Amino acid sequence: MEDVDELHAGERVSFIPEFIERADHLDKLNDTRNDDDSDAEEDETVDDTGKAEYLSKCSELGLTPVSQVLKYLEQDDMHVAHYGLGVRGATALAEALRVNPNLVTLRLADNHLGGEGCRIICNALVNSVLMKEIDLSENHLGGTDGAKARVAIAQLLTSKTCNLQTLHLRSNKLGDHDAITLAAALGENRSVTLLDISHNNICEKGGLAFGSLLHTGTKLRELNLGWNKIRAKGAAFIAEGLKANSLVEVVNLGWNGLGDDGLTHIGETLANSTSLVEVILSCNGAGTRGAVALAEGIKVNESLASLEVDSNNVNEEGGEALKAAVLENKGLVSIKLDNTNTSDNLRFSVADILKERRAAAA
Repeated sequence: MEDVDELHAGERVSFIPEFIERADHLDKLNDTRNDDDSDAEEDETVDDTGKAEYLSKCSELGLTPVSQVLKYLEQDDMHVAHYGLGVRGATALAEALRVNPNLVTLRLADNHLGGEGCRIICNALVNSVLMKEIDLSENHLGGTDGAKARVAIAQLLTSKTCNLQTLHLRSNKLGDHDAITLAAALGENRSVTLLDISHNNICEKGGLAFGSLLHTGTKLRELNLGWNKIRAKGAAFIAEGLKANSLVEVVNLGWNGLGDDGLTHIGETLANSTSLVEVILSCNGAGTRGAVALAEGIKVNESLASLEVDSNNVNEEGGEALKAAVLENKGLVSIKLDNTNTSDNLRFSVADILKERRAAAA
């Protein structure tokens, strides 16, 4: 028994170093795993939304952070309109925009950015490859501070990394100088398909700039120049550009004082265009002569689906010419003739024709 006990004791003693060695190995393995878990937890808590940068800059500038900004930094689309950010708010936001990898839409309408605020925002986005839509409307980008804004927007549009598709600049008091710079930048840009520059102060020279843009090449599909001061001469330049353009589908030239001559130019364009689908010519001070000339272009056009000529004094004769064009052009499915000094019978007749046409196409 003693020999056996001694043997068992010896065996037990011989196992101890091996056990200790295994235990040490397990401890080291667990430590490694714990370190890896800690690293993983740290990786998971990394904030790449730009919140930290935004809050830090707000603190530095003595600003109260805007909750909407913090909320939308975690999403794809940022909607922060009418918040009065001003230049300092734009400065704080720009810190986040430089590092945020998620945003594809940025809507900052009516935030009192001015030229300097616009410059700060555009500079923060100049290297962005994800941003698809920007709305800088109602931000006082024109006037005495306009140079900063137009240069910054041009630099953004001509950046090699620019993938912007939609740009809204309405109601900014932009003038011809701004239009010329913007059109030149769009001539180099290969991504923007929709431009809204309505409700500004763009005149004939601006019309020339955009006409040249349309003629020489652009990726634009939709151009909104409504509520400007293009007039007939400016319309002539745009009309010539549209004749040579095969991409633009929607153009808004309403409320521009085009008159009969302006509508005549657009009528000539429609006779040659194969891409225009929707044309808006509302409230342009045109009369019968302009309506008749426009109708001639509509008759032979093969792409137009929608036309707005409301609030023009086309009279019954002009209305009859447009009705004849509707009857001849089977592709037209919508036309606005409200407030045109035409009879109810004529307008109702046109409406019935188009209603039946839409029903048949449905």
